[in-house]
Amino acid sequence: MEQSGIAPYAVQGVPQGITQEMTKSKTDIAPAGPNKREWHGTHHPWRFRSQAFRWKGEQISGINFLPLATEMRAWMLRRGQLSLMPPSAPPWNDGFTNPYSANGITLALIMSSVIIAFHEYATTATPGHDEIAAEIERLRLYNEVLLYSARFCEVAIKQLLYCTEIRESWYKRKALGELLELPCPECKRKSGQEPHRISLVGTLACPYHLCREFEHCAMDHMDLVNKLRNSQAAHSGIQALNVRGVDASKEQLLQDSDEALSGFVHMLSHFEDLEQQMLRDLVEKGEEINRLKRNGLSAKDCNFNLEPGKPFVFTPCAQGRDVE
Repeated sequence: MEQSGIAPYAVQGVPQGITQEMTKSKTDIAPAGPNKREWHGTHHPWRFRSQAFRWKGEQISGINFLPLATEMRAWMLRRGQLSLMPPSAPPWNDGFTNPYSANGITLALIMSSVIIAFHEYATTATPGHDEIAAEIERLRLYNEVLLYSARFCEVAIKQLLYCTEIRESWYKRKALGELLELPCPECKRKSGQEPHRISLVGTLACPYHLCREFEHCAMDHMDLVNKLRNSQAAHSGIQALNVRGVDASKEQLLQDSDEALSGFVHMLSHFEDLEQQMLRDLVEKGEEINRLKRNGLSAKDCNFNLEPGKPFVFTPCAQGRDVE
């Protein structure tokens, strides 16, 4: 079964000079920040819905999400290319219906352009720039690194959530911080109750036994990216303009961006694990469902209970439902 159907796009490779820190293994990267956050968001059981698949008629033709983090990490480590979306197709003829996948492809390409731009500016002579122009450019490029790092994390999470029965209203308009931990929307509807907190990221990772990795490492890096984005690259906050020599501004740009991207690419390694496990899980389930359909299973018996991380077992009496 085809997993994605995406076309490779030969975007310029990540500059060689910024890949050295990125090649560290997971165990080489320290937890983000000196004050590690304690995560209290609960994890909830979930199931895949039919929109986790692409369809061609009544047969499953592929998976309805893309390995965004896998590709971005491979590109940043000079091990692969980024991709474009395939030509648009109707949802009944192998078309993608996951809105976050197309957004993710676009953000990945913008992120690659930002990475190339900051490194070229930091390492290339710019005779026409004085101290003020260099400092303004440092702030602009560093802000873009932070902004698109956070936006990419958001879209990578949301396209996986879209394949589940978790209500889209719980995450559609949420920023990265709330995807990591938010007050339970159900409890908030009941007056007089203090809502407990849930973690949508931990909920996704839990069936694949990855929640401890996320809570003890990846979520700390995402939290740091989110805080930096909110304080320095979003709303009204930004780093102070510190006019000094052109070389000094460029050196700070290189140091700050390298640090941010080193944590980002490490965080992507955890997302890659989750993406790949979900892809394999869905491929196995999809192949078994197609086999049942080829053997004559009628549509009325196709209410499958698609539990993540567990072998697919067909029981005709099982009732499934999609939660919009």
